[in-house]
Amino acid sequence: MSDSDDTKAQQDTHDRVIALYGDRLLPPLGQQIGSLSGVLVKESALALLLVDAESLLEIERLYGARAFRTALDALTQRVRTRIGREVGEEVVMTSGALEEEHILVFIPRPRTESAFFLHELPRLAEELRSYVALCLKRIVYPYLHERPEVPIGTGFVLHRPFQRPEAQIRKLIETTLASARFERERRRRDRAGTLDRILLEESVTTVFEPIVQLASREVIGFEALSRGPVGTGMETPAALFGIAEQADREYELDSLCRRRALANARGIAPHQLLFLNILPTCIQDPDFQAVRVRETLATLGLGPRNLVLEVSERQAISNFPIFREATDHFSRLGFRIALDDTGAGFSSLEAALELSPDFLKIDMSLVRGIEESPVKQELLRGLKAVAGKMGSTLIAEGIETEHELEVIRGLGIECGQGFHLGRGTSTPSTAPAASDPDVPR
Repeated sequence: MSDSDDTKAQQDTHDRVIALYGDRLLPPLGQQIGSLSGVLVKESALALLLVDAESLLEIERLYGARAFRTALDALTQRVRTRIGREVGEEVVMTSGALEEEHILVFIPRPRTESAFFLHELPRLAEELRSYVALCLKRIVYPYLHERPEVPIGTGFVLHRPFQRPEAQIRKLIETTLASARFERERRRRDRAGTLDRILLEESVTTVFEPIVQLASREVIGFEALSRGPVGTGMETPAALFGIAEQADREYELDSLCRRRALANARGIAPHQLLFLNILPTCIQDPDFQAVRVRETLATLGLGPRNLVLEVSERQAISNFPIFREATDHFSRLGFRIALDDTGAGFSSLEAALELSPDFLKIDMSLVRGIEESPVKQELLRGLKAVAGKMGSTLIAEGIETEHELEVIRGLGIECGQGFHLGRGTSTPSTAPAASDPDVPR
C-alpha cells in the first residue's frame, strides 16, 4: 500500500467512525461492551492492547480540547492502520469508559491459540511501541516541544463461566493499564541506569553548530551541543536532558556537558563566540566559578566576552529568581546571556524579556514553514521590534530550507543557525566571521 493509499484509507475510516460516533473517533467502551462480552463467551479468551495516551492531555491543558482531539485522532488512525495490517479487520477498537485518552484494541482469539497469547501479542506490542515512537513527534507538532511518552500494555482474559463477562473485561482493562504503566516505569529505570553510566564514564560528545550572520553569511560563533552515545536513545540534547530531568540528574549532566564543551572548543577564533547551554543552578557549581572559566577560556585564546551563556525560556521562567541571580552574576563577570526557545509558547515570556539578554534565540517552531505562515511572520516582526528596544540580537534557530532563510532574512533577523547554514562538527570550523567580538552585542 502506497503512502497516498494509506492516507486515503485512514481518512475513509475516520469519516465512517465520525459519522457513527460524532466527534469521537473511537466508540466508547460502553457501546461495545455487549459485543465484546459475546466474543469472550464464544472464544473463551480475549486479548487486549492498551495505548495509554494520557501524556497528550498536556495538549488539552495548553491549547484546548480541539487540539487534543486532533492529536489523539492522528494517533488513533496510525494505531488502527498498523494493527489492521498485522491482525486484520477482526479487531475491535474503543476508547476507555471515561478516559478517552486510552485506546483499547481488543483482539478476539480462541483460547486454544496459546502461541498468539504468549508470543504474538508481546511482539505486536513491541512493534507498535516502536512505530508509535516514530510517529509521535509529527503527531504532537506543533503543540508539544518534546516527544511525549505513550506506554503500551498487553493482557488477555480467559473466560470464567461463573463470572459476568463484562466484569472480566473491565478487570482486563485495569490489569493491562497497570501493565502499560509498569512497562513505562521499567523503561525509565533502564534509561536512568544508562544515564548514570554515561555520567560516570563521561561519555558525552560535543558538536559545534555554526551561528551565521545572515547578511554576510559569515560565521560569528558556534553553539556547543552535547550528544549521548549512539544506540542509547540519548543521541540528541533533547533526549539526553529529558531523561536527566526524569532521573533528577540535570545538575550533574549540565556540569559534565559544560566541562566537555569547554575542553573541546579549540579552534574558535578570537573574534568568534561560543554559545554554551547552562542551567541556572550552574552558579552553584564549583567547576564553573569565574576564575576557572577565565583560565579555561585563556587556554583557548578567548576572553569572557567570547562566551555566551544560553538558558532556555522554560528554565528561566520555572527558576526565575535563580535565573535572575545567575544572569546578573555572569553579566558582571563580562559573559553574555542568550535566551533560548523564545516564542515556544511559554506564558511568561514578558517577564523573561525584562532581563534584556544580549541574544534572543527564536524557537524553531516559529521558523518551520514560515514562508507559508503570515501569522509567524507577524510574530517575528513583533519580536524584532522588542529586541530592538532591548538592544538584543535575534538568532533564528532550525533554518532548514532556502525559503525559510529568505523570509527570515527579509524580516531583518540578524543571525541564524540550522542545517541549511551548516551542520555541527566535532571541532569548530575556522570559517570567517564578523571582525569585532562586540558586534553583534
